[in-house]
Amino acid sequence: MATITVVGIGPGPISYLTKEAERELLLEDKVFFRTCAHPVYDWLHGLGKQLVCFDLLYTFAWTKPGEIYEFIVSALLKEAALRGKAIYGLPGSPVFLEDTTRLLRLRGAAEGVEIRVVHGLSFLELALAEVNCDCRGLQIVLPLAHLQEGRYRKDLPLIVCQIEAGSLPLDKPRVDLTMKWLLERYPVDHSVTLIWTDGLPSYETQSKVMALKDLAREYGERKFFASLYVPPL
Repeated sequence: MATITVVGIGPGPISYLTKEAERELLLEDKVFFRTCAHPVYDWLHGLGKQLVCFDLLYTFAWTKPGEIYEFIVSALLKEAALRGKAIYGLPGSPVFLEDTTRLLRLRGAAEGVEIRVVHGLSFLELALAEVNCDCRGLQIVLPLAHLQEGRYRKDLPLIVCQIEAGSLPLDKPRVDLTMKWLLERYPVDHSVTLIWTDGLPSYETQSKVMALKDLAREYGERKFFASLYVPPL
């Protein structure tokens, strides 16, 4: 049976790569990546691996949310059909807010391709450590799916993921909408923490505490893997 191995490459620094993930990546000569803006991509490139990156797809004007992920999954299934196997590296955890892993599991089962998942550290562990949150009662939400509809409790802590509030890859970041929806239920001076990574080469986690009303201004330019911690009222 053909196999696709989905590998979580962690939230940034190579030191967060698990031993199992490292072993899987080093065993193969050809590795696919959803994005090449990650230290593990640079590390494998330096080792002379053949790397295929899907970054260019994010510059296309897709008409529907999810089309880009269907395309990536089709490409990986085609590779597995032709070569009997494929390995696919994903930032953070391969099962946390990752559409391609979900689609691979659905379509792989229908097409007779085994989908193996090698778990990795997600951004969530680093984010929670950054704000000293112990997870009790924690809600993990998205702007469009939860904040816009008020589908959360303000008496429990929130981690807001993908705060740019975009549906399509080329959408302009709308952190102002994330801020607007939160301001409908929280005071303007409610203290929140913006958490992100500083990008290549180090990919270190950064954070900044601010009043909720200042979120859009403080966000500034697009940040890598930005999330927001909102403590309970």
